[in-house]
Amino acid sequence: MDRLTPGPTLISRAYDAILDAICDGRLRPGTRIKQDQLADRLHVSRQPVGQAVSILKAQGFLRDSGLRGIMVPPVEREFFSSIYQLREALDPMAARLAAQQCTKKDVAVGRRLLSAGRRAARARLIEGVILTDARFHAWIYQLAGNPLLVETMALYWCHLRRGMGEVLRNFAIRSRIWDEHQAIFEAISEQDGGEAARRSLVHVRDAAERIVESIPMAPRATGRSAGATASGGRRK
Repeated sequence: MDRLTPGPTLISRAYDAILDAICDGRLRPGTRIKQDQLADRLHVSRQPVGQAVSILKAQGFLRDSGLRGIMVPPVEREFFSSIYQLREALDPMAARLAAQQCTKKDVAVGRRLLSAGRRAARARLIEGVILTDARFHAWIYQLAGNPLLVETMALYWCHLRRGMGEVLRNFAIRSRIWDEHQAIFEAISEQDGGEAARRSLVHVRDAAERIVESIPMAPRATGRSAGATASGGRRK
């Protein structure tokens, strides 16, 4: 994590730095979090780090763990399954609304995102593959015009980043994902809401099978689960 300098958004910047480290695996599941050490690494006082940690705990990215204090929770199959159930409802709706709103300018943006995704799919940097995937779906959510949808899915895509890495190491799967994105894009650009929703649902179900099934089964965790805490929303 890079050094931070004081500023009016220091809590938000501490939040973003810690969240990115969790999502990209630099802070791995099971890692014990010491706020003093995080503050030292970020070159800030303990106060903004403490407030950022409180938000991340409410959202399920960190968890109290008895005598171990605060830790990064494991990637839990049940929680990821719940996210994809949510996406089965929201993503097709977003695609349908996006098709209704789509303009020539939006089509140009979508084409650039597709090109960036294809390039990332051919590369070996998995984080780039995940980020371009998230940006493509964020384009759909933004285009749908529902701010609650944008905010909700921004939070859950951060959770999804934690579990997508291993699956996306497979080049064939990376290519297939962008073929599916291409199909959704074409329906949106043609303003065919029904077809956009149908293709989006197929994509989400395929993604659920790829991602959720790749996560090992684990004993049910005691205490508050990530799924329960994530409803706190992204507050910065």
